Order: sequence, then structure tokens, then C-alpha cells
Amino acid sequence: MFFDILLYSASIKGQFTLGQSSCESDERFGVSISKQSLDERFHDGAVNFMRSLFEEQLDKQIGENMNPAFLEKFSRVRIKDATRFDLPEHLKGYFKGFGGKLTSGAGISIQYEYDLKNGKVLDFDITDAIRPDITDAQEKTGDIEAGDLILRDLGYFSINVLKAIIKSGAFMVSRLQTKISVYEPNYQQISFPQLYSWMLKHKITHLQKHVLIGKDDKIPLRLIIDIVPEEVYQKRLKKIEQYNHKKGNQTTDDYKARCRFNLMVTNVPDEDLPEENVYLLYKLRWQIELIFKIWKSTCGIDKLQPMKYHRFICTLYAKLLLVLIHNQIFNVAQKRFYERYRKLLSRDKCFKTLIEHFAKTREWLSNRKDKTKDFLHDIVNMFSRNHWLEKRKKRTNFEEIFELFI
Repeated sequence: MFFDILLYSASIKGQFTLGQSSCESDERFGVSISKQSLDERFHDGAVNFMRSLFEEQLDKQIGENMNPAFLEKFSRVRIKDATRFDLPEHLKGYFKGFGGKLTSGAGISIQYEYDLKNGKVLDFDITDAIRPDITDAQEKTGDIEAGDLILRDLGYFSINVLKAIIKSGAFMVSRLQTKISVYEPNYQQISFPQLYSWMLKHKITHLQKHVLIGKDDKIPLRLIIDIVPEEVYQKRLKKIEQYNHKKGNQTTDDYKARCRFNLMVTNVPDEDLPEENVYLLYKLRWQIELIFKIWKSTCGIDKLQPMKYHRFICTLYAKLLLVLIHNQIFNVAQKRFYERYRKLLSRDKCFKTLIEHFAKTREWLSNRKDKTKDFLHDIVNMFSRNHWLEKRKKRTNFEEIFELFI
């Protein structure tokens, strides 16, 4: 009963009070309990209970590979990032925030990683908001396996992490960190101001070089170089100069020159990833930003009302459990629809429908053996009505990139 009511409250985007929970207990189960007594049920034991259910769900995920030919050279395509949001100030003893003028002293970070090939969640870690992404990357290198392809942003990039990826027999595609030294195969350091002048002189906008990166380690990688439009350069330059002005620093000529380029590095062999497709492959990383947007705008994961720690963490685990459940439903439906229609579903539309019709999911979870077939039939019918992924004009969308790598 405790879990059912908690999961129901997690499905509500807005506030759901203890008083409403006690009314739900009476109406659904015929159990009368005061809101004070219900509040007392939230303690360490309740947190451990919810955490154990969450971890069990993670362990029992079903992977659904839509098309075995998709990036078949790699065993997994690992996309990772973190989403952060402020918490009420009274929780700062449990989760440290940044504590600035615009941020709370309490904040939470959720490190999330999933396999793009089959949709399975690989990592789901709740930490302080101030914990750097690179700390997570360094602590999780033992999870990397041979054949993995890793797509992350620069917050996770370091020479030591890169060395661990290569040592594991895995692959990566990343933007080049601005402070990393780059050398020609003959160990001559590349001057990006000179490179830009040379490319302009020869009217070249795209270039690939085999280089060595790192001042001491000299790791061999492919460097993909693309000159960006002038308006993009000016926007980047304005942003970095405003930042350096606040810090009392000067923007170096080398940094200014690097702003002229999109610089991508990878250890994937040329024959497995042509240079013209490197940036498009990296764009798949943005799928995780869309997932975080759904968590917040549709699931309201960052909109929990002020409450004591134990109730907050229990409710957060309930919301994350709901995310996992809906993710599993979406993955199964996505595979079936793609096999039949060769079209992709919109995760955003599907999650909105699942939240709006949570009563169906609730009844299914309460009586799974008897209701699974009917439940899935209802879900398929709902998804078949205008839940397709729409193509956005003037942008290379996910479906086009997906089909490119089949």
C-alpha cells in the first residue's frame, strides 16, 4: 500500500500532500491513517526499501535492439551526462548545492548513462550537485568494456579517462578540450592560428589529421577539423571573453583560433567511421538532453514541494522508478513499431501519454499476471495515434542519423 500510494504521488507533476496521500489510502485500500502517522512511515527503512526496488528494476531491464545493423561495429553505444537542479535550503546537509546568488545551498545531480542501441540504463547515480562530472568519469572507468563506444561531453574528458577507454579496448568520440596540446605525428605542436590561416589560404573548410594529443602521453587519435560560420565564432568569442573578464583573465590567441573550429577527436578507425560522419555520430549524444527535458517538463522530477529528507528521497526514487518503467514500455513499443512500420516513436509524446494514463499502468502493476496483455494492447493503440517522431525542418534529426548508421 505504501509503495502504491507513493508511486501514484510520483505520477503527479504538481504537489501531492500528505493529506491527499492519507485520503488515497482510505479510498483505495479502506485503510484510515492520519497524515502525521503517514509522515512517520518515512524513515531510513523506507528509503532503503525504495532504493532496493529501484536497484532491482535496474537489474531486471529488458534490452530491445531496434535494428541489429545499427552501429553494429560496437557492442554498446554509451551516452552519459548529468542533470542538476536546486533543492530547498533545508536539504543542504544531505545534498550540497552551489550556493550562489541564483542557486540554492542545496542541489542534486543525477548521473545517467544508457545504451543507445537497446535503451538499457547503464548507470543511475544520485549525488551532490557540486560533484564534478570528471570525478564520476574517473570512478567509473572499470565499467567500460571492449567494443563500447562512448559519447560524452567535455565535462567527462581527461587524458587519464581517455587512456582507460583505450586500454579497455573501447572507443570514443568527443570534442577536443581547449587546453589539450595537439601534435603532428612528427611531434611538432600544431598552431591553430597558423592552421586557420593555411585553411583560408587554400579555401579548405574541412580537414582530417592523424595527431598525438597530450603534452606528456602523446595519445594517437584522429582529429576532425571544421571551420564554423563567422556568426558562430563571434558568439563563442563573446561568451569566453565575458567569462575571462569576470575572472580577470586574458583570452589567448590559440584559444581564439580554436573557437574558429569544430574540433572532434576519436580513436575509431577510418574504415568503421568515415570522417564526414564523425560529427553526426556525436550529435546522437544530444538525445540524453531530450531525456532530461522529459524528466523535468513531463515527469516533474525537479518540482517536488518542500518536505523532510526521508520523504523527499523516497518520492524521488518513486519518480525515478516511474521513469524506468515508462522507459521499458517505450523501448518495447519502439522496437515493435519500428519492425512493422520502419518509423520511430517520439519519446516525448509517449511519456506524456503514459503519465496522463498512469491509472492503466497502476492497475497493471497491481495485477500484472492478469492484465499484461490487455495493458500492452491499450498502450500500442494509444501510441499508434500520432506518436511518431516528427522531422524538424533545416535540422538533421535523430531518425536521419539513425538510418545513416544502419
